[in-house]
Amino acid sequence: MFGIKKYGHIISLGYNCEVSFQFFLKYHFVESSLFAWVNAVDCVHIINALENLSALISKGFKKAPLMYEDIATGIFFHAKEYQNDSEAEIQDELRNRILYLKDKFLKTANDGKKNLYIFKYPPVKRSEKLVRGDILKLYDTLSNMVSNDFDLLIILSCDMYPELTFDVPNIYVRRVRFFTPENAVTDKPYDKKHYGKIFSEFRPNFKLQKTKRFKFERVSEERGTIKSVVLGFFISLIPSHAARVRMRKKYHLE
Repeated sequence: MFGIKKYGHIISLGYNCEVSFQFFLKYHFVESSLFAWVNAVDCVHIINALENLSALISKGFKKAPLMYEDIATGIFFHAKEYQNDSEAEIQDELRNRILYLKDKFLKTANDGKKNLYIFKYPPVKRSEKLVRGDILKLYDTLSNMVSNDFDLLIILSCDMYPELTFDVPNIYVRRVRFFTPENAVTDKPYDKKHYGKIFSEFRPNFKLQKTKRFKFERVSEERGTIKSVVLGFFISLIPSHAARVRMRKKYHLE
């Protein structure tokens, strides 16, 4: 049994949307952050993006199935497409959103709270030695940009690197039984049970009080701190139309 840990910010670094979706299932909100709803491809890409945040959007986007690739970093972002929006309007919204979230990412790294950064390591064929090196480099990269006290949580499936552990006290490894398929993280079956156990151990230390609207998110403000509920944006990512309708009704977004 692990002790409960609480954080002022819980921030997903990818590699895809499953971490944010499972956190949402547990707590019914997700604090908006730069990499919460992305496909980062692998650990090398997210490290490169963190080391070169200023390069984000600098070379524009390349349209891909369901997402847009940031050409400078290779990170894939979901676009928010409204009916009758032109391609220019879609990319402009995405560009503004990334700029906003990049600024927020830097502010939440240095606001005096304790942060939890989460990375779901992708199921790729890679030696344990290289995986260990990736994770330590990710931790070092965060250490160079985050002044807050922070922990790094690595999520693996049970069949990945069974001997992988770290002596660094701020790096945790937790496992789920399986990952959902790529680009289908909201589809069942998914391992709600084991993600639920993880997020019972690693918890937010805040609750939502008030909400306001900022385009793609609802935002809670408590003592001047912004906490986001990505309801409308999250629901738009659900592939099933029937599921989207149910979620909109549940959260009174009709």
